[in-house]
Amino acid sequence: MKMKNSDRYYYYIKYFPAVIFFYFSVLFLSCANQLPPTGGDDDKTPPRVRKIIPKPNTVRFDGNSITILFDKYVDRRSFRESLFISPKPAKEPDFNWGGKEVEIKFTEPLKKNKTYTFLISKGFKDFLGNFLNEPIQFAVSTGDSIDNASISGKVFSNSYNNIIIFAYSLKDKNDTLINPLRISPDYITQVNENGSYFFNHITKSNYRVFALKDVNKNMVYDKGIDEISVLPSDIFMDTTEDIKKVNFLFNDIIPNEKYVYSSQFINTLVPDTIANIYSSIKNNEKEMPVEPRIFLLFRKNNFSKYDIADNIKLFDSTNNKFTRLVLNWTADTLLELFPAEKLKYTSEYILSIDLRNTKKNYYYKLNFMTADEKRFGKISGNVINKFLIPNTIYIKLFQKNKNVYIYSHTIESDSGFIFQNLLEGDYQLFSYIDENNNGIYDSGNPYPYSPSERFYIFESSLHLKGNWSIDNVFIRF
Repeated sequence: MKMKNSDRYYYYIKYFPAVIFFYFSVLFLSCANQLPPTGGDDDKTPPRVRKIIPKPNTVRFDGNSITILFDKYVDRRSFRESLFISPKPAKEPDFNWGGKEVEIKFTEPLKKNKTYTFLISKGFKDFLGNFLNEPIQFAVSTGDSIDNASISGKVFSNSYNNIIIFAYSLKDKNDTLINPLRISPDYITQVNENGSYFFNHITKSNYRVFALKDVNKNMVYDKGIDEISVLPSDIFMDTTEDIKKVNFLFNDIIPNEKYVYSSQFINTLVPDTIANIYSSIKNNEKEMPVEPRIFLLFRKNNFSKYDIADNIKLFDSTNNKFTRLVLNWTADTLLELFPAEKLKYTSEYILSIDLRNTKKNYYYKLNFMTADEKRFGKISGNVINKFLIPNTIYIKLFQKNKNVYIYSHTIESDSGFIFQNLLEGDYQLFSYIDENNNGIYDSGNPYPYSPSERFYIFESSLHLKGNWSIDNVFIRF
């Protein structure tokens, strides 16, 4: 049935306004929301900067905005949260957004004769959720030159997530009042994937610098939530403006002597058949070191320490002799024991507690075997103490993922050291100068300020193979 002309005219008059409204609505929305095209392979690469206007290191900058063009559509919220400008402008900037670009617009003029550094931290991501691998830094100057002083170093930690670095210039400041809880830093940066960091284009000055695990990702030190690391001294740029190897240390990477008191350690202990006694080694354990450290937990706390001391024995069944034990009660129910002399290689041992003649009427037995002599090696080296600090130097060697075994030496100033009878594996070396002579590493305090003790970590693992010797390991203070 054909439509009459009068009907067709009526149809156009009735629906034409709706069609026009729909067309312009679609056009408006497509312009307002500049979204990335869909389809294609999943993009897993981080966003990159294609262009910055004005160019980085521009001098005599008198504009009121900085424009950054990326190769991808950007996540606006993450950009706002990841941008840090040093020194901080008097007022927060405004932002004008394009699909792949952002204009940082200053609401008040920047200060004259100042170098402004811009940091985009690793919290910034593109529209698909791909984060930066390392922070982006650049600078412009409102004066005739760019500040070119720099500080760089490394952070030692088991994780580099959300670690940022605060730098406070000590120029015209009372350094006793620098409190990172209340005062914003003059400069801020972030570590990269391997823990390294750098400040470029900062003013030549003396600095107090902190490393911070920014749990809340708010670029602020939240005491009780964020962990903070303090240096052994402030940084002085009297003779140079390029300071390197300013290294930070977090406690999670150093051997923890108190690990054996932790619930984490207790949960690793292995019970006997009726869960009376728990051990740090399994029954019939192989490849034991010849200087073992064994822990026994008497979970029910109903054993007599005197009965245990009188009836615990270590028997070398291969060589048919008993070995004297040293006992150390680290807690009411936790016993540490180790042989008074080095054990024999490739020998079978029986650790027993015979309480059959006591009220407990109980017998405990644990078998283990020491490793072959070919599985052992040694690590040796020298300490170089350029500060000539006369205090005792502690050297700690520990095998990764085996926190029970911490080998320790103490030496005085420049001297050699050697660790012998080490079972093959990967070792980490940590050393410090015990400046207050209390026998432990002191990590300092941010406020009231006290520096940490001087420390040294051998950056790479010491991979020790059986029947080998790793020599010439230098510890440099």
